Amino acid sequence: MSSPGTLSAALNFLPQWWQEATDPTVFDALLSGWARACGWRACGFAWTGEAGPVVRTVHGSSFTEAPAPLEVPDALRRLKSGEATVQYSIPNTAGRVFAAVHPAGRPTGVLWAEKTAGQPWADAERAYLALAAKTVERAPALALAIGPIIDPERLYQRLGDTAIIAGRMAHDFDNLLQGIIGFSDLTLPMLQPGTQAANFVAEIGKVGQRGITFTQQLHHLSRSGQVKPNPGAVPLAVTKEQARLKPVAPPGVRFENDLPSNPPAVAVEAGPLQAVIGHLLENAVEACPQGGVVRVTARAVELTDADARAHLGRVGVGAHLQITVSDNGPGIKPDVRRRLFVEPFFTTKVRHRGLGLAVAYRVLCSHRGGIQIEPVPAPGTGTQVRIVLPLAAARPPAVANGSFTASATRG
Repeated sequence: MSSPGTLSAALNFLPQWWQEATDPTVFDALLSGWARACGWRACGFAWTGEAGPVVRTVHGSSFTEAPAPLEVPDALRRLKSGEATVQYSIPNTAGRVFAAVHPAGRPTGVLWAEKTAGQPWADAERAYLALAAKTVERAPALALAIGPIIDPERLYQRLGDTAIIAGRMAHDFDNLLQGIIGFSDLTLPMLQPGTQAANFVAEIGKVGQRGITFTQQLHHLSRSGQVKPNPGAVPLAVTKEQARLKPVAPPGVRFENDLPSNPPAVAVEAGPLQAVIGHLLENAVEACPQGGVVRVTARAVELTDADARAHLGRVGVGAHLQITVSDNGPGIKPDVRRRLFVEPFFTTKVRHRGLGLAVAYRVLCSHRGGIQIEPVPAPGTGTQVRIVLPLAAARPPAVANGSFTASATRG
């Protein structure tokens, strides 16, 4: 990219990344076209996700079966620390420059390019590479290469629309179910105990109670977007939810906690906080085998912009409390992992409705938090879910009904 004409061609190419794509080879074709338009000596993309690495390398305008550049780990470290681009000296070239690609809620990858010797990198060209990386991270073709990319705002809006309908339906069904339960309770004493008729009426009452349990879940979804300025205590929420789940956990399953002795309060009031932690613990308990372990850890963290982008939600930079819930079960299958959040109410559990993660996500988004779901690092097995919540002492603007509210200000 050594001339104004080349720079113009490079800028004109960027909108091509936004074209709709259904063929997995489109990403490769776009990367080759980008190399030609910019005049790169070589360029590529490297990303490591749940199913393994995705590496694409172009020399001139042709693909090669080359591994990811050796500089990728260090480049990722520097990019995550806040650098917009990083450059390395490469023999017989003008250097190789890396920029971060941040797919929402997914691991960070890199887009890189190198120029021919004698054509030093200009500041404008490095800025262009950073712009190209931000374009690629939202490209439909990238989703075909690495798996689904979720738009957090669109997901939040979809859940918000659903929550309105869920709240109205839950109210109507509550009235119907209360009538069924009430009349079954009135009828049962009139019947001879142990008769078939008495058993049938008793069963009607049980079915009504199960219906009430389901409508309560719909109410939770409806209310999950509400924000109140009361701080919440994580250890108390963990203790209450573990006590609730111990009687129904598989035999031998135990809880292990690694919590600070005096963790800072988070900017999520007790009810929603307990709902989020409860859903995560329920999933972990159900995934555990007999004698398994559900582990909860928490620690204060300072998030960079790259850290925030790696979470699905509405996470900002700065001080947060990070809570991790892990199990030692078989883990989430890759095909299931790809459908989580992409299909908002997706579930593999019999008699479940997929409301747990939906409620947790709405609560987290509304309170400027976020979530990550990933395998437990080897040699362990299982799944770990990590959430981050802003501290009550540095409360960010709250979100209500999909918009900012003026009632909460940063401390």
